[in-house]
Amino acid sequence: MRTIRQQLTRKLLLGFSLLLGVGGVAVYLCTRAALVDEFDRTLRAKANAITSATEQHGTRIKVELAERFLLEYHEGIAVNFFQVRRADGTTVRRSESLGRADLPVRPGTSSRPRFWDLKLPTGYRGRAVGFTFRPQLSRQSASVQPAELTLVVAGALGELDETLAALAVVLLGCGLLLLAATGLIVPRVLRRELAPLNQLAEQAGRIHADSLSTRFPTNALPGELAPISSRLNDLLSRLEESFERERRFSANLAHELRTPIAELRSLADLALKWPESRPAEIDQDTFAIAVQMEGIVTRLLALLRSERGQLVPERQSVLLASAVADTWHPFAERAAQKALPVTQNVSPKAAIESDPVLLRSILTNLFDNAVEYTGRSGTITIEGGVNGDRFTLRVANSVDRIDASDLSRFFERFWRKDTARSASQHSGLGLSLARAFAQALGCELTAALEGQSRLLLTLSGPAHSAILSEPQEPGPPRTSYGAPESAIRARSGG
Repeated sequence: MRTIRQQLTRKLLLGFSLLLGVGGVAVYLCTRAALVDEFDRTLRAKANAITSATEQHGTRIKVELAERFLLEYHEGIAVNFFQVRRADGTTVRRSESLGRADLPVRPGTSSRPRFWDLKLPTGYRGRAVGFTFRPQLSRQSASVQPAELTLVVAGALGELDETLAALAVVLLGCGLLLLAATGLIVPRVLRRELAPLNQLAEQAGRIHADSLSTRFPTNALPGELAPISSRLNDLLSRLEESFERERRFSANLAHELRTPIAELRSLADLALKWPESRPAEIDQDTFAIAVQMEGIVTRLLALLRSERGQLVPERQSVLLASAVADTWHPFAERAAQKALPVTQNVSPKAAIESDPVLLRSILTNLFDNAVEYTGRSGTITIEGGVNGDRFTLRVANSVDRIDASDLSRFFERFWRKDTARSASQHSGLGLSLARAFAQALGCELTAALEGQSRLLLTLSGPAHSAILSEPQEPGPPRTSYGAPESAIRARSGG
């Protein structure tokens, strides 16, 4: 398995090698250009010396040079050459190092001489400069037309090539030494600088379900790792919250099932001990407990299906007012028994596209919650309508002992106020189920407090339809996704 350190080491060494190579080549080429330029200036200076020593006497051209002028040797081999020619190609004078050989002619002008590389008569590489010029006229030849001469001066590049070869060896050796030193230093530096990453990995490896309260340090980490540590801390916070919520769920589920199971066991013990004197109420109680447990399990299964995305809504055009009226009808008697004033203000022509079964289940749980927890002196208000391409349905009721801190847990499974746990047969799954169904429909269910004693539950979402010209009544429900606790009591005769 390749590690970040290995990849960084490899890429850094490769990058440094390329930089060294490019830098070495650039230094070599710049030095070579400078040496060649200096060599050319030397050739030009020698050529100027020859032109200064060339004089025309009538038709005769005389080059006033010492016999061995410009004659230089390197390791016994001549390195300087020159040749002066007339316009017709005849040689006026040549250096002794040429012998009977001729230098090639590529003349420029005296103001713009021409330089080129060539192979010298000795067989070695050389460089030459050539141009045409007119010699100085002697005093006796002032009236004579100056002749046009061609001068070629060449020199061997042996010393320059040796210098460049030595430079190449030095550059290559230094580059290899630097590369070797980099190969030793970079892995150690990376190992030291990446140590916080290894420590972060080791600390993450020690975290398990019982140590989710652990947090990664952020102050002592490098700037690149600090955001990662912060995100990991955020993830741990969410995981800790989720695990805590699941623990509460498990504890609440055990609490909810423990009581009916204990009641069933007590009833079974009574039936076994005194079978001949068993009253009819025992069978009714047993049935009611079974229905209660069935309701809890049914709701949990519905929540699980919703969380897994297995609820596929079957959308139809539904009149919101008709859906509210039909769903409220079973709760009207309970509200009348508690003398609760109920106000319904739903637009009669507001139509939405929704799943009638899921919508009815949501409304059932909202209405059941409102009737159950509204005191005898409280009120219930149901309002709804369509505005543009969205609909809104609000259910408001008077409440006691509910504050803003409770709203964040309002839709948790099995959550209830402690004072309500023993005084009600509600399992605390209704609002959780309602929100899950709302999300399956692409809607949003929220809770808020109006003032200090009024709870507002709001269902909102896309309407996906305009006002219908002919109202359409919602059809009969296909199936049940978990009846409210009031239905459990109704089935049991309670």
